Amino acid sequence: MLKLLGGFGLVSTKIVLTFFMVIFLLLIGFAFFPDVLNRLQDFTNWIEGQIRDPDIDERGKYLFRTLVNENTIFGIIMTLIARALIEFLFWIFGVMWRAVNPPEDKKTEPVTGQRVADAPPTYYEN
Repeated sequence: MLKLLGGFGLVSTKIVLTFFMVIFLLLIGFAFFPDVLNRLQDFTNWIEGQIRDPDIDERGKYLFRTLVNENTIFGIIMTLIARALIEFLFWIFGVMWRAVNPPEDKKTEPVTGQRVADAPPTYYEN
């Protein structure tokens, strides 16, 4: 049960961090890379143009055009980019954590052998 709760905690943390990463990426993009954001917007316009008129009835077409627009596609792409960055950061921090704190089975165990009778007191038999 604690493993499940820990998993939910990790997933929730990643979702919240993804939200803030999207905002951070937008701020960095507006400040330093406006051309990249313009190209991303052009890409979302192209995607939107490819799926603009689906073969559905008029009511569905109205809902589709209302909900699936350039801003929605742009938000989805930014969320995917932010999530990829968050997963990469979690992976890097996990590698660094395991480098400093190896699993229990890979730690070196202290020598617990018996003392050898005719050797100095610091020498132990393995």
